[in-house]
Amino acid sequence: MAELVVRSQCNSSLRQVTDTVLNLTFPLWGVAAPLFTIGLAIATIGYAQAGHPDKATEYLAYLAVCFCVSFGSLLLKRALAKDIMIVDREGIKLPKLLGTTINLRPYISWQNVQSIEATMHSTNASRSYLTLRRKKGRPVQLSTADLGKDFIEQFLLASNMWVPQLCDESLTQFQNVLRIGAKGEDQTYTELWEDELGRRFCPTSYIPLEVGRVLRDSTIKVMSHLASGGLSAIYLCQQDGKKLVVLKEATIPESGAESIKEKAREMFEREANLLMKLNNPGIVHVLDCFTEGGRNYLLLDYVNGIDLRQLVKQNGPQSEANVLEWSIQIANSVKYLHEREQPIIHRDLTPDNIVLRNDGQVIIVDFGAANEFIGNATGTFVGKHSFIAPEQFRGKATTQSDIYAFGCTLFFLLTGIEPEALSPSNPKEHMSSVSDELSELVQSCTQSESSDRYQSVAQLLPVLRRLAAQTMVV
Repeated sequence: MAELVVRSQCNSSLRQVTDTVLNLTFPLWGVAAPLFTIGLAIATIGYAQAGHPDKATEYLAYLAVCFCVSFGSLLLKRALAKDIMIVDREGIKLPKLLGTTINLRPYISWQNVQSIEATMHSTNASRSYLTLRRKKGRPVQLSTADLGKDFIEQFLLASNMWVPQLCDESLTQFQNVLRIGAKGEDQTYTELWEDELGRRFCPTSYIPLEVGRVLRDSTIKVMSHLASGGLSAIYLCQQDGKKLVVLKEATIPESGAESIKEKAREMFEREANLLMKLNNPGIVHVLDCFTEGGRNYLLLDYVNGIDLRQLVKQNGPQSEANVLEWSIQIANSVKYLHEREQPIIHRDLTPDNIVLRNDGQVIIVDFGAANEFIGNATGTFVGKHSFIAPEQFRGKATTQSDIYAFGCTLFFLLTGIEPEALSPSNPKEHMSSVSDELSELVQSCTQSESSDRYQSVAQLLPVLRRLAAQTMVV
């Protein structure tokens, strides 16, 4: 099973300069100093045996200096080589040398953390820093210049997921600044705010809910933004002051024929009611659907884990054994949807919507109901184009459309590459280690014509199980 971690290299300029200096001076401390040490040791012994203690002491001092230079440089080189920062649900492991700080105890358990805070520089976002306030020991400051933007975003998301009780309100503000994105190091917060206004007040007039907003008679509170774009957003929320839930929002612009909007709303409610009746361990439980303030919402259980896109982003292409194990679980869940009395087409089966839980099980955590709702109301297609079957682009989604997306998802997990839109995907062309049979299966799932694909997930499952058994034997 893949390890659920967030990893990043430390990008400290001081570390890079120090490492460069050590590399350039290697002939001195790595070759000359050890040879001088050996020579001085022989000379020291010789003078001591010859009855010249003063001379022996002098050479012994030279020996100590050469040894310290050589051994100290070697230890520093080894410390610099360990430049990976790791965050998991147990704690955070930092390099021994982080910026100008020497960490004698680089691992920090979440149990020893009192709070996680962010301090933002007034004019230079890259000079901001995160602070881990420990219950025992001095606070640990992590400079954003050392961490890098990608790691910071993932660290904030992981913190919200694993230890939300430790996250200070300043983290949310910092996350919003990162989401807006600075154009350069000299960009001021005034410019950032202007960018935010320009992003929010676009022609659609769609503004995501602000953090702290309460809905559903104050029973649901928005804790953070997970994703947003176009006319929809996904939020991490707290229900009844204790339970973490996910809220998926969908809205449509006021312009457009009222009859079309009404039809879209009916479709959304019908789909949501179908989803609330689902009971399968591989599918997230849809708790509720409601409309408030002219916006439509799906309320879903919060699943603790990492989505498969982030897993591949952090760890690279996955092994064939892992992919086959997950694919069987995913296929069983999709089979459950397709074989209901009133079949449900997922419409958005992508790595982003599949989470690997801490117990090693994968679970589908989102549906295309909101996308379909917006598309019907606006006349525009909404979704991740690389994973969408050709007939779904034409508004004619079928159960074979989910099989196409399933094949695209396997391609991404095996290669780490986005599948080419509207085209068959062949993972072996990009990753020679993929077996011929699995590559052929992916190609069959992603054929342009639905009649050329596997016709049902039930037909697909025996093949996946056989390939998984063969992988275990090997």
